[in-house]
Amino acid sequence: MDVLHVIHQFPPESRGGSESYLLDLAQRQRARGLHVEVLSGSKVWKEEVTLESGEVDGLPVHRLHRDDLFFDHHSKAWHPGVELVFASLLEKWRPKLVHVHHWVRLTCNLIDLCWQKQVPAVATLHDYYTSCPRAFRRREGDEACRRPLSPASCSQCVPKFGYEQAGELDAGVELFRDHYRAELSLARAVIVAVGSTAKLLSETTGVPLDRYEVLPLGYRRRFAGMPALPAPRSDEPLRFAYWGGIGRHKGVDVLLRAFRHVHAARPGRAVLHVLGGVDSEALDRELHDLATGLPVTFHGDFDAGKLHAARPQIGVFPSTCFETYGLVLDECFELGLPCITSDLGALPERAAGAGIATRSGDEQSLAAAMQRFLNEPALWAAKRAAIPPPSPGLDAHVDALMAVYDRARTMPPKEWFAGPVPASRRTWFLMKQRESAMSRLIPPDGPR
Repeated sequence: MDVLHVIHQFPPESRGGSESYLLDLAQRQRARGLHVEVLSGSKVWKEEVTLESGEVDGLPVHRLHRDDLFFDHHSKAWHPGVELVFASLLEKWRPKLVHVHHWVRLTCNLIDLCWQKQVPAVATLHDYYTSCPRAFRRREGDEACRRPLSPASCSQCVPKFGYEQAGELDAGVELFRDHYRAELSLARAVIVAVGSTAKLLSETTGVPLDRYEVLPLGYRRRFAGMPALPAPRSDEPLRFAYWGGIGRHKGVDVLLRAFRHVHAARPGRAVLHVLGGVDSEALDRELHDLATGLPVTFHGDFDAGKLHAARPQIGVFPSTCFETYGLVLDECFELGLPCITSDLGALPERAAGAGIATRSGDEQSLAAAMQRFLNEPALWAAKRAAIPPPSPGLDAHVDALMAVYDRARTMPPKEWFAGPVPASRRTWFLMKQRESAMSRLIPPDGPR
């Protein structure tokens, strides 16, 4: 095997930006003659660690299911069963290179295991997970966080089971931090899509800035052969649209609150389309409640044809987290549409003059930007005219990535800035977690 890609989830189970990018990348690499396969985590729990193999659009995909509950929780980042399976797969498959896109739902020592098996590994960081036990650098209350990854910054913010003993949260944050510093130290290359991501990651983790390589993601055009979307007409409602994965951090709840203000100010002058799967039933119910009485259409899962058929005229992407790239902007600009974004991360940086940046989490700021398109008829054309040049095509991106692979396989490893986390430390923390849980279950007078 030439390349084994490793990611937290993959189609058809999930079709977010990183999954779509990897599917495009892997298929293009296979078209060049590389033997490429994917190892994916899963949202689905099994009674024991289970590996299921199949194909997605002709691509070999191996889906690994964990056997524990709440496996997205930061304190459960390590899983000994997944470690054993992954180590055995490295022995069996002997990939020439492993490309890690995420650790969630798998185990936090993937690159460490590659190092032990003498398999070169590179990582692409699609989000801020390596710097944040909550994953998206959003504190409780939706505050975008620039604090360093440390017990002092994070122990009061991380998700909790509620029974953790004294010092356990601090120890968990420290272990999380040291695991991912080690993973990035052992990686032959660490790729980010924009410079602002590298800067914030370095500032918050202490990973040297020069360990990150900036490589814009490649983009496969989605809408070739489809007719151009029409410009807004004064006699029709303006069509706003959000599309992509829908989690709390994407700000769709903020969008719906903002749209209620827009609808109240200009009834019948705008509609909203929301395309994408929602990551929890509770959030799905909340979003539908927020949309009650509004001209909002929820489309659910979608593809390029379904998005085009919705005939959007303005893309709205109000993330309340620091986005690291945003392939939705490539889609938006390919469709010839201006956009509205939040003011965090890569989205306003990439949108430039084609977008309006609004205060993250602020429904009034978002509503004001949406109303500008209703109140200023020339704004849509002006913003459309400022759409930036397209991202590198997928072939150019693959060329650049292959150069990274060649360096990773042929050049000596870089000097470590952090060594591997000892297995004894993981075991000690697991024992500490067990004692915390048992303290809630053991009768006051002990075992009987």
